[in-house]
Amino acid sequence: MRSVTRLFAAVVLTASAAASMAQDVPQAPSAAGKSRAEVLADLEMFQRAGLGYLPAPTGYTDSEHSAEYRKAYAEYQRLLSSPAYVAAVAKYDGAAAARLAAR
Repeated sequence: MRSVTRLFAAVVLTASAAASMAQDVPQAPSAAGKSRAEVLADLEMFQRAGLGYLPAPTGYTDSEHSAEYRKAYAEYQRLLSSPAYVAAVAKYDGAAAARLAAR
């Protein structure tokens, strides 16, 4: 009887461990995420602002607090809300449509 109880306990523990690990598995991206064109346009604005040429704040903790970084980040935020971002999204959407049409 003890072996049956131990076996049952082992099965329950294994099942609960498997269920908890399954929750840690990354899920497929949701439809609410950014489109490929939006990501590419965001990257373009990041580069235009000059953030791609500065050290990453995670690698150099002082760079996030530098005047140069704050100025570039403010420019990046401005570009994201400007017509330039909308135009870049349209450009990348158009390029994707042209590639699909060429197939």
